[in-house]
Amino acid sequence: MVGIPEEESYLSCVMPREALKHEFLLDGIFAVAALDIARSSEEPDATKYEHIALEYYNRGSATFRALLADIPPDTYHLMFIFATAAAVMVMGLPQGTGDSKDEMSVLGRIITLGDLFSGTLLIVYAGWDKLVDAPYPFREALSVKVNSLEILDLNCPVERDGLPYRLASLDLLDDEIRMALARLDSVNNELHGPPQVGKEGQDAAEEGARSVHEVYRVAIFWLKENFAERAVKGYCLSFFILAGQDFAAAVKNAEPVALFILLHWAVALDAAGRDHWWAKGLGKHLVIEISDILQSSGLVLIPDGRDGIAWVRQRVGLLT
Repeated sequence: MVGIPEEESYLSCVMPREALKHEFLLDGIFAVAALDIARSSEEPDATKYEHIALEYYNRGSATFRALLADIPPDTYHLMFIFATAAAVMVMGLPQGTGDSKDEMSVLGRIITLGDLFSGTLLIVYAGWDKLVDAPYPFREALSVKVNSLEILDLNCPVERDGLPYRLASLDLLDDEIRMALARLDSVNNELHGPPQVGKEGQDAAEEGARSVHEVYRVAIFWLKENFAERAVKGYCLSFFILAGQDFAAAVKNAEPVALFILLHWAVALDAAGRDHWWAKGLGKHLVIEISDILQSSGLVLIPDGRDGIAWVRQRVGLLT
């Protein structure tokens, strides 16, 4: 669960003490611990802990949601931690929990994850001044990737020069991944037109197409950076915040290019599953679901679309 070394002391010492004073956080800790046992233990009856995890999580979530209306100043960092635990729960729970009508697809789970991160970002915006001075090493965590607090500006442009975000060098990408990610730009250009400067008098349809192209261009940019970043554990999850809400909405609407981009992100998720129990197997299942959806879309009529789907499937160990 530790992304940077500075988090270890907080998670092992500060957080447990705070949990004794805040029941929602204690419930969150018990929920994640129970789910960890369910997913990692070799005990024959380990799966019973899934239901225990859900019980604790549901109880903690009810208190958490009630606090959102008026968050106490000294509780922002705890709310942030619980939101992170919620993300682990969403990803770590198996698809079936005993009630078939409540089963959720992996894609549905990832969409829920995106919503959770959007909510977490709202907590960060609302309590930024409290978070940076909280016991949680927020400044240290941000310093890994951020040179300036201006990164929280929603209008911050995605330009390598002058961006306060410390970008991983795309030179770190190997040739195979570089070529695979280049296909994303190619498909975006073919289906939504190449990037161009808007002209006076341009009609709404052309303006809208350029806007869609830009949404995907930004998402592809951050996906490339995601693949290049190797120092921060679990960094692949940051993609949902960085790609933006318009991209998340496109995924919800099952827009083919958005799903094609998410399909490639699943490769990073599959790799994360080798180190994190909560992500184990999710990447491959996400690839199966999305590639099946894309088979009935016009994207498979494009050579780069077909090649991209085949590459992702091969990368996670599936037949092409």
